[in-house]
Amino acid sequence: MADYKHGIDTTRDSDISIEALEAARVQVVIGTAPINLVDDPSSAVNVPFLVSNKSEVKEAVGYNTDYENYTINQAVLASFEKIGVAPMVVINVLDPSKAAHKTAVAGTSYPLTNGSTTINAEGVLLDTLVVSVNEETGVADTDYVAAFDSDGHPVIAITTDGKFASATALTIAYSKLNPAGVTADDIIGGISAAGVRTGIELVDEVYSRFEVIPDIILAPKYSRLPSVAAALEAKAELVGDLTHAVAVVDIESTTTRTVQAVETAKNTLGCFSRWVVLCWPKVLMAGYEIYASAAVAAMLQYTVANNNDVPTSPDNKKVPIDGVVLDGGTELHLTKKQVNNYLNAFGVLSFAYLGGWKCWGNNTAAYPDKTEPNNRFIKSVMMSNYLENRFKTEYLSEVGEDGSTKLIDSIVSNYNADLNALVPDYLAGASVVFDKSENPLSEILEGHYKFHTRYADWTPMEYIENDFTWDSKILEEAFEGGE
Repeated sequence: MADYKHGIDTTRDSDISIEALEAARVQVVIGTAPINLVDDPSSAVNVPFLVSNKSEVKEAVGYNTDYENYTINQAVLASFEKIGVAPMVVINVLDPSKAAHKTAVAGTSYPLTNGSTTINAEGVLLDTLVVSVNEETGVADTDYVAAFDSDGHPVIAITTDGKFASATALTIAYSKLNPAGVTADDIIGGISAAGVRTGIELVDEVYSRFEVIPDIILAPKYSRLPSVAAALEAKAELVGDLTHAVAVVDIESTTTRTVQAVETAKNTLGCFSRWVVLCWPKVLMAGYEIYASAAVAAMLQYTVANNNDVPTSPDNKKVPIDGVVLDGGTELHLTKKQVNNYLNAFGVLSFAYLGGWKCWGNNTAAYPDKTEPNNRFIKSVMMSNYLENRFKTEYLSEVGEDGSTKLIDSIVSNYNADLNALVPDYLAGASVVFDKSENPLSEILEGHYKFHTRYADWTPMEYIENDFTWDSKILEEAFEGGE
């Protein structure tokens, strides 16, 4: 029976989201979410959702503050509540149809107070509730109603005209989500024989679904596993057979407890390419312990969006964290020299306190094995991705058109105009040409046309030095020139 409305009521919620800077390109976050909180949990499994604020996240995949178990929440906290950048694509892989992803809870007696009781547990799947009295099972919305309170805990209330109207206690059994059952294979996903994608493979659908380019991909917590890191790295290299991205990957800090051990941990993880931004250790944000990848990915997106959507370095940019921690919460107080020598020197980005917490580091995982700017520097890799993705998405429509000299000249002219607009603020110089020597008749007859772009972006100022000399002659001249 529905409540008869008479009087005055209030409700409460917490939403500390700040105004978000809208970015042209997006993060894609693969992980787990409290999907039991949405109306149809099955609809939120292995489906990409484009979201721009916490309310949209709640509607799509659910949201709470259990950041350890529900890793998508970490990215939401960093991007929407602390750093202020949007949008992102979220992909939940926690699937209650899999036995390992849920836990059955045997029937337990719950006393009724004013006709209702609360199950103080998270992850409860409402459609699995079995409510009974003396082994007589009730019918939902007839004998009882169930809904979540503001803490995400189910409240079960008996109806006044149902079979439990005179009951003083209920026996309740249920199933709840088991995020601990999610494995690396669930995050990595795959493509079924019917062509259905899951996990990381769903990143390939982002552009066709939402017409946004997935520039940054991450899987907080799970990326510390070598197989997941490898899958993210491979996907970043070529997304949807068209564009490029960077994968933000965590180095674990459960056994890697000192900066001196990070080089070995990187070697164990096995990431050494330009497509990967490595992070260590974890961070404290809003009082919660979260994986660094969530904070770094948000910072990468934010710094680009704050630079007219043109890539720039995340190095030395303020990040709203309260500290850096190892897994379990042990705080670290690293000096700049420690971060430089043991992390940045091996292609790992971290954080340093320099009048406030800042991202500290410019290098991708390719460093120190590769030192060319477009392989080594995070900003330069993202600039390369930006230029290539822009060319491919803007001129994809020309594929299939007649390869006339008019069309070729149009492509050269238009893309040169795009490049020139980036000089000198973002590029030192750039140009595209259609060189006849690179396009022999044999290739033209096959319908193959090759353009050649040369460019150089400004490298980040990794190190500034100023040699100060105390010169006694200046003092002497000052006295000699005086009265």
